[in-house]
Amino acid sequence: MKYFLSVVSGLIVAGGLAADTAVAQSHARVFDVELGGPVSALPADEWVDPSCGTDGGPPSIVLEGFSDFARCPVEARTGLREIWFIYDDEWEYIARAYRDPTEILSYSANVFFAQPIITSLMVDDAGLVQGYRVITDPRAPIEVRMEASLLYMIFRGQFTEAPWQCTDLPREEREHPIDGRFLKASCEMVSEKHFVAVEGRHLLKPGQDVREVPRSLTQARGDFESSARLEVYSIDAVRDAPCCRASASP
Repeated sequence: MKYFLSVVSGLIVAGGLAADTAVAQSHARVFDVELGGPVSALPADEWVDPSCGTDGGPPSIVLEGFSDFARCPVEARTGLREIWFIYDDEWEYIARAYRDPTEILSYSANVFFAQPIITSLMVDDAGLVQGYRVITDPRAPIEVRMEASLLYMIFRGQFTEAPWQCTDLPREEREHPIDGRFLKASCEMVSEKHFVAVEGRHLLKPGQDVREVPRSLTQARGDFESSARLEVYSIDAVRDAPCCRASASP
């Protein structure tokens, strides 16, 4: 627990430093989006390269703009369309060209508490933003991705409207801790306005049982899962959707 708290504290400091300076290139963040507002009102000059999302995977159909949302398929699970995007990272590329580590950290746009993230918006048929997703990026460098699961608690801390209902999911056969730390959990929070879901993973999956191999080689191969996932929806938009109806029912 001491290790967990110390690393979280470090992420908060690093994330705070990055946020103070990254605001120079992109002020708006997905956490600030007004659910129920029109997709046309999004800051298209700061949120760029929109494409159809793939539930945390790579982007698919490239869109001309957010108003082109109807080209994306409707998800069976949520009844909404996922629009993948990135925050404008022009200043980050300039910093990388100068190879200045301090400036790179300062201007890293698509990170949250020092973790690279994948962001997407969830839009209904009327073109209204009804939710968003933030997922740790599995393409992050191995040493960074090793700590991605720490965002599980940080995501939960962003929402205090109602009590969290959390479940520690059972460990499957041949799933193992990493250095004594095992996380396989899912949480939901339902308020009058929002349905929020958070997941965290920190484990070795079947086929990744490398206990006999030195940890340094384990990291070099990247054979582990450490991740966090956040989904936020307008409760009225997903109340009857397969993803959320059981939890959102009165």
